[in-house]
Formats: sequence, structure tokens, C-alpha cells
Amino acid sequence: MARRRTRSPARSVSQDQPANLVAVVATAVTFVQVVPQVMRLVRLKRTDGASPAWAAIGMVINIGWTAYAIAEEFWVTIPAVLAAVISFGLVLYLLWRNGAEVRVAVIAGIAVGVASVGLQLVAGWTVLGTVLGLSNGLYLGPSVHAVWRSYAPVGVAPLTWVLTAGEGVLWGYYGVLVEAIPIMVYGSTAFLLAALILLRLWITRHRIRTELTSPD
Repeated sequence: MARRRTRSPARSVSQDQPANLVAVVATAVTFVQVVPQVMRLVRLKRTDGASPAWAAIGMVINIGWTAYAIAEEFWVTIPAVLAAVISFGLVLYLLWRNGAEVRVAVIAGIAVGVASVGLQLVAGWTVLGTVLGLSNGLYLGPSVHAVWRSYAPVGVAPLTWVLTAGEGVLWGYYGVLVEAIPIMVYGSTAFLLAALILLRLWITRHRIRTELTSPD
């Protein structure tokens, strides 16, 4: 995210109204996007294909987004990122409770947090926002890797990734409207990486169905 540029009153009114509407819809999607993953872990207690690094790093990155949104006064985005922090934390806990190895993921999350604080102190909020916008690969990348490595990624909730792709489109469009390049980058990378995960889930759909219907 970058600080909004000064615009003429007419342009501000014409762009800010649709931008606020898009942000409200995107915020609603962000509130619920991880809920299907939480429900799947609670119901199936299977972690096949799910990535602890996605949850740990995602939680830390959204803490960074919260700090950035406060500093740059993007107030409309704060409820969404706070909800994401809580959701990712819950997913990480459920993965741990269901037997997934989370130690490396937690260490990676701490490392990302320390690096983010250092970057902000050295380079400022604008640079941090740009890096956060490019950071989707850090936490969505492990999910892409995990789901493509899994023979039958039973532990992955498809609806979470449908919502992630939709969220990416919405936040990307919001970034265009408010002229915030980091948000544009965030949205486009979220959509592309979520699409890769959905592709893998579609390819392995018969294996997943077999795993879910086979007796224990």
C-alpha cells in the first residue's frame, strides 16, 4: 500500500465511492476466507496438503499489514487484516493439534516478523508496504508447494482458495482505485497462487474423494 495521492475533488468523489464499496466487499471476503479451512481441520482432523508455514507466516504478515494500515491511515482495511491474524493463528493451532509439524513454520514466522520490523526501521512504511505486497509468495508459496507435493490433499479446503482468489481480485481492484501499487501486487499474486492451488485440487479430486469415502 502507498499513501494516497492528492486528487481533485471531482476525481476523489468519483473514485473513492466505488473504492470504499470494493473494500467493504473485500473485507467481508477476508473475514470468512479461512473459515472453511478451520472447519475442515476440525471436522476431518486431516492435515494432508495443508501448510503450517502458510498459517504462521500469514499470521505474521497480516500483523505487519495491520501496523502499516494504521500508519498510512487505510482504516477500511484494518478489520480484514485483524480477522486474518486471528484466523491464521487458529489454523496453525489446529494443524499442531492434529499432528502436523509446526516448529519450522513458527521459526519462519518469527524470522519474517523480525525482518519486517527491521525493514520498517531502516526504510520506512512505504517500502515495508511494497514488500508486504510482494510477500504473498512467502506464505501462499508454501501452500502451493505442500498441495502439489501431496498425493491426495484431503486437508485442504477448496472454498478457502476460491475465496482467496476472489479476495485477490477485489483487493487488486481496490489498489487500482486508490493508486496503491502494493495492494495491486498483493491482489494479483493472491489470485495467481490461489489458482495454482485450485488447479491441483481439481487434478486430484478423484483421489481426494476416494480418501474421504474409504473406510478407516
